[in-house]
Amino acid sequence: MNSDFAAYLDNLKKQIKSFDANLTITEKKLQYGIQLTVTNSDSKVVLSVYNGKKGIKFVWGGTASELRSQLEAVLTGKDTADKGDIVQAIGNDYTLLRNCADFKGIWAGSDESGKGDFFGPLVVAAVLVDITTAEKLVRLGVRDCKLINDKEVLRLAELIVEAAPINTVLALKPEMYNFRYQQMRADGKNLNHLLSNGHIAVLRNVLRQCPQCNYALVDQFTASNDIRASLQQEFPDVNIVQQHRAEADIAVAAASVLARAKFLEIMQELAEQVGRNELPKGGSDAATNCARELLKELGRGALERLVKVHFANYKKI
Repeated sequence: MNSDFAAYLDNLKKQIKSFDANLTITEKKLQYGIQLTVTNSDSKVVLSVYNGKKGIKFVWGGTASELRSQLEAVLTGKDTADKGDIVQAIGNDYTLLRNCADFKGIWAGSDESGKGDFFGPLVVAAVLVDITTAEKLVRLGVRDCKLINDKEVLRLAELIVEAAPINTVLALKPEMYNFRYQQMRADGKNLNHLLSNGHIAVLRNVLRQCPQCNYALVDQFTASNDIRASLQQEFPDVNIVQQHRAEADIAVAAASVLARAKFLEIMQELAEQVGRNELPKGGSDAATNCARELLKELGRGALERLVKVHFANYKKI
C-alpha cells in the first residue's frame, strides 16, 4: 500500500469517527484496496475502498440501514445542501476525487511539461477549481494536453486563465534547470526531487489563495516523494492525493494545458534566439542532431542555455 493511499484511508477513518466516536472499525486487506467493517450496537456496514487506475472507488456492502445511509452521506457529500447535487453530477465525470471523504467540490490539480524534452524548459502548473469552474472548463473542451494539438493548447490556455484565475505556472528555462539539477545531484538527489519542488511551489501558491480548499490532486510521477509531507506542514487540513493518469481530472487536465502552453512559448523564444523556426521536441535523434549542429555554430556555452545537459542526448554530441 503506497503512502498516499494509506494517508487517504487514515483520513477516511477519521471522517467516520467524527460522525460517531462510538463506531467500531475493523480492517481487512484486499487486492488493490482495503475493506472496512463499521459497526454500532444495531447495524453493520461493509465498505470496500479500492485504489485503481481510475481513482478511488467505494463499494458498499451489507443490507440497507440507517447507518449505511448516514455514512454514505458523510463520505460522499450527498448531504451538502448547497452544492451536493452538482458535486455528484460534475464529480462523477470530471474529478477523480468524487468519492474522497469530505470532498466539498473545491480542489487543486497540478501537472508538468518538458520532463522528457532534451530542448527547452521544465514547466509545472497548478489550477484551482470549484464546481462552477469545472463546468466552464468542461464546456470549453479542456482535457489532457496530450489529447490535443499544440495550436489548441495555446488557444485553451488563454481561456483557462480567464475561467480559473487561481492558477500558477512555474518554468525553469534550461540554464536555471541545469543549475538546479546540479545542486540536487550535489545533495544526493535526482530529477524527481526537482519535480517535487515544482509541484510543491505551484500548489502552495494556489492553496494560499483559497483556504476553503481541502484537496489537491497530483499526477503521480514517482512511487515516493515529499509533496504531501511538505504541503501539509503549511496546510494540515488539505488532503494531497497522487495517482497515475490524473489528467482525467479536470483540474489536472487544465494544469497540463497551462504547463504545455508555457513550454511551447519558451521553446519558440529559444528557437528565435538561435535563428531557427523551431527546435525539436522530445529526446529523439532529431533533437541530438540539432544540438550537434548548434554546438558547431554557437559553442557549448550557448548550447547549454538551450538543452538539459544530463540527458543521454548530450553525451552523444
